Amino acid sequence: MPNIRKTFNFRDGVQVDDEALVVTGDRVGVGTTSPDKSLDVRGNVQVVGIVTADNSIISGVGTFGGVKLGSGITLDATSGVITATKFKGDGSTLSNIPTSQWVDIDVGLGFTSIYNSGGNVGIATTDPRHGLQVGGQVNATPQQDGVGISSLGNIKATGIITASTFNGDLTGNVTGNLTGTATTATLANTATVAVNAQGLTGTPDITVGNINTSGIGTIPTLNTTDLTVPTLKSFSSIRAPHGTTTTIVVTVAAKTSAHRYNGTGDSDGFVLDGTQAPFLTLTPGRTYRFTQEGGSNALHPFKFYYDVDKTTEYSTGVTIAGTPGSTGSYTEIVVSDTTPTVLHYQSSNEVKMGNAVQTNSNVLDTEHNSTVRGSMTATSFAGPLTGNVTGNLDATTVNASGVSTFVGLTTTNSLFSKDVNVLGVVTATSFIGSITGNVTGNVTGNVVGNVTSATSSIGVATATSLGIGTNTANADIQIHNASSASSIVIGKNSAVGDNNLQLRYGGGASAYSTSDSVDLINYGDGNLNSFISGTNDFNWIKGTNTVLMTLTDGGSLGVGVTIPTHKLTVDGTSKVTGVATFNNAVFIDGVLTVQDATISNLVGNVTGSVNNASGISTFTELSVGNRIGIGVAAGSNFFAACGVVPNRFIIDANGNVGIKTTTIGTDFELDVRGDIRSQYGLSVGPGSGTCSVDFSRVVSVVDAGASRASVAFMLPPKITDAQQVGLATITGAVVYNTTDNKLRVYTGSAWADLH
Repeated sequence: MPNIRKTFNFRDGVQVDDEALVVTGDRVGVGTTSPDKSLDVRGNVQVVGIVTADNSIISGVGTFGGVKLGSGITLDATSGVITATKFKGDGSTLSNIPTSQWVDIDVGLGFTSIYNSGGNVGIATTDPRHGLQVGGQVNATPQQDGVGISSLGNIKATGIITASTFNGDLTGNVTGNLTGTATTATLANTATVAVNAQGLTGTPDITVGNINTSGIGTIPTLNTTDLTVPTLKSFSSIRAPHGTTTTIVVTVAAKTSAHRYNGTGDSDGFVLDGTQAPFLTLTPGRTYRFTQEGGSNALHPFKFYYDVDKTTEYSTGVTIAGTPGSTGSYTEIVVSDTTPTVLHYQSSNEVKMGNAVQTNSNVLDTEHNSTVRGSMTATSFAGPLTGNVTGNLDATTVNASGVSTFVGLTTTNSLFSKDVNVLGVVTATSFIGSITGNVTGNVTGNVVGNVTSATSSIGVATATSLGIGTNTANADIQIHNASSASSIVIGKNSAVGDNNLQLRYGGGASAYSTSDSVDLINYGDGNLNSFISGTNDFNWIKGTNTVLMTLTDGGSLGVGVTIPTHKLTVDGTSKVTGVATFNNAVFIDGVLTVQDATISNLVGNVTGSVNNASGISTFTELSVGNRIGIGVAAGSNFFAACGVVPNRFIIDANGNVGIKTTTIGTDFELDVRGDIRSQYGLSVGPGSGTCSVDFSRVVSVVDAGASRASVAFMLPPKITDAQQVGLATITGAVVYNTTDNKLRVYTGSAWADLH
């Protein structure tokens, strides 16, 4: 059927092939002549694409390949699975719903029991590792607080087990008193080695190779020929001999109530030799190495700081090796007499994981204030001194923020103070700061601040400069106001705007008076006159030596020229927005440029450029003797269009054409840097084309008197096997495969050889 590109309007409806299609008013019927809905379809409907409906009501049975409701519900027609984020409603008829691991069972004893059929039972834990587990993992490293009961009857508890009686063998250490009666007690006549011996007495004597005690032990009489005492497990100054290195193992675990900063900072804390964040006492002359080889130390470098908040790191005598959590990682500190008395060990990545360190050194170096209750005697003080000083104070510099009272004050240098109360005479070579009270005599030197006198005049005799609003005047007189305008007012009245002259910098209420403007204002009704004597000129100068305008003593005004030859001489472009009237002839010595002019008759040639920035210029015939440029200079081309380089159109002096290029390739009359489209056909050779693409007469082409019969052939694209795989295949595509030397065509499913 033909394609009809027209629009048809039917006011009374349209019906196609009886009942196939009916349009009545705003209703469309398919398979019916009486549609009762906007779209009434009687029969099967096939839609290829997306159907969008605000509301869908299906009264019969609907068959769908798959249904998706929004992003939360999916109905898979193949598997029959409905996927949703949540189900809500009555589920009494649902089957195969997973049940709880708790099972009720009746073994015939007259009661019903419950048991866990699928694993362990945990109380206060989500990860039970025993048949019944209360609390944390008792087998974890480090050990967590909890109780584990296995199905074999074993009980492992980290806390205290209290019972009225124990029945059975007792294995392990017992801390505390063991009382009661043993049903059967067998006497060991000879005890060679007691692995764990606590509270052993009797006859014969007991020989013990090693004695390990974690608490306080009392031995009335100890007879031994070889007694070895290991290193004391504490963090005191007696831990190791002078000049030795003590190794302390560092790990990281969750904070408990034993941690100094439990509940603040990071939830984890350092553990030193099994003790959580202890307070350390280190001794000068000894080296302490804190190893961090355990995996829990990862991301927690062990470092020393001046304060708990890690404001400043302490690194003197500190060596850090390796990466925390790997073999060979440690932080080592050599304590000396110059090590600060108080330090803090913390993680460089987290807050308040450690505790404080006392070094017993002679140096108090901390970023926090120190309070001394009592007298302090020192040869010198460095830094601020807060409080009262009783006695003589000999210092090069005294900085006091409050009020200091001196019976007598003598200084050989400068005196810097906010307030000084002196009962006697103060003699100084200079004063810096405010002076309150009367000054009798001359003030020689710089005065920074205000000088107020209600009863007498103030004369400035020897001052090199006077600053108003500034402490450092950069001129003989400088007025400075950073927040508003600075001004000098001369006049008769106290109000600035009443019969006064104001010299102002910094702007006013006028639109022309900005924050960088200089204003000379006469608030009176008289003239503002400028008087000059002699034969000098009035000059308006920009910068230091650029004269913008000159008014000579003879009354000639020069704009852009310092020596005007006429009453008005303008050097440069002039613009008159109103009507300019000339009573005599107008002479133009140069080029006349007219923005918009209506000339009844222009006789002569126009030499120069005709520039029309807007509107349409109409020429009956236009002859250009040289070059044409549209949106760009023509340059060496006869014609150039489009200022954007990739879209340039040019014609060179030889008549060659370039499209989307600024240069034309050698031996090309038409150079197109893009796709070429012909609406009807393409013919090469003399005569008219006989088909859409006609190369049949190319053998007869003659170029510049020479025949092109030797090149009268066509070359398809040349590709390899590897390149052929990546082609975007279209039925009918033709290529020449250089791997097999085959001319091939794509049939729609594969590449076929043409020979």
